[in-house]
Amino acid sequence: MRKGHLNRNSIPFLLLTIIHLIIFSQLLKRKREYTWTLLLSNIGFAFFFEYFVLNLFQAYTYKPSILKIKYLDNILGAILSQAFYVPITATFLTIYKKNWRWKVSFITYFYIVEKLFLRLGIYKTNWWNPKFTTVLMLMYFYISDYFYKLIEKRKDWALKLAQYLTIVVIDVTFMFTMAVRRKLKFGVGLVHTWKEHFIIAPLYSLLLSIFSTFISSKSGIIYRFYHLLYFLVIDYFLIKVRFVKINYSAFLQFVPWHLLVIYVSRLVHKEIFSNSKEKT
Repeated sequence: MRKGHLNRNSIPFLLLTIIHLIIFSQLLKRKREYTWTLLLSNIGFAFFFEYFVLNLFQAYTYKPSILKIKYLDNILGAILSQAFYVPITATFLTIYKKNWRWKVSFITYFYIVEKLFLRLGIYKTNWWNPKFTTVLMLMYFYISDYFYKLIEKRKDWALKLAQYLTIVVIDVTFMFTMAVRRKLKFGVGLVHTWKEHFIIAPLYSLLLSIFSTFISSKSGIIYRFYHLLYFLVIDYFLIKVRFVKINYSAFLQFVPWHLLVIYVSRLVHKEIFSNSKEKT
């Protein structure tokens, strides 16, 4: 991260973070069932959106000026937006059962913020139009409402999807921290660029999370062993074909990380589905 005091670019992001921490505190007070499940699911939905719009098609660029490497700084800005500001807002609106007027008010708020960020030069659009934000955000807010109703009704596929999205969020977050610490880099060919990394790394997390979601429903130590073995085989293959550059110390960190994901996957499954069985 950049050393020194807060800079012109980072202050607006900090102010937004404080605002949404206040909103988040209201979520903690509400204490409704599946609040955390919905929040992590909403973050997961936003990650999928951002992967296509930003990682693949470079719709816009964030400039929070927090990280030294520009591409990582761009991704950090996207994470703050799609993994923090917007999902917290969507979850707040759903949990508190706010009507369309509240939704339109927050959409207007985000539209103004986007315009302000453009004027300040800390956010740049390539082919994106702020009008897209208003339409897609309205859809996103209603998807949050609808998905929460499915979770409350204990629809098996919705619970399974919520579990998958939760695991994806955890894994993607870890992968980003490893990238920021420059412990690994995905890519093809001899030179791995950060653009390549953020196209391939999320696919890695999505692939592992699919397996984690389904095998976590199985009880017994043997399935935990299969789970770890699957992770290590995938890692070995990617290193062997040079799709990932990783130093020895970072690779050793992956083993406890995989063990943590295995534990969390099982824990999330038991938490979501045990609640489901108790209520049916």
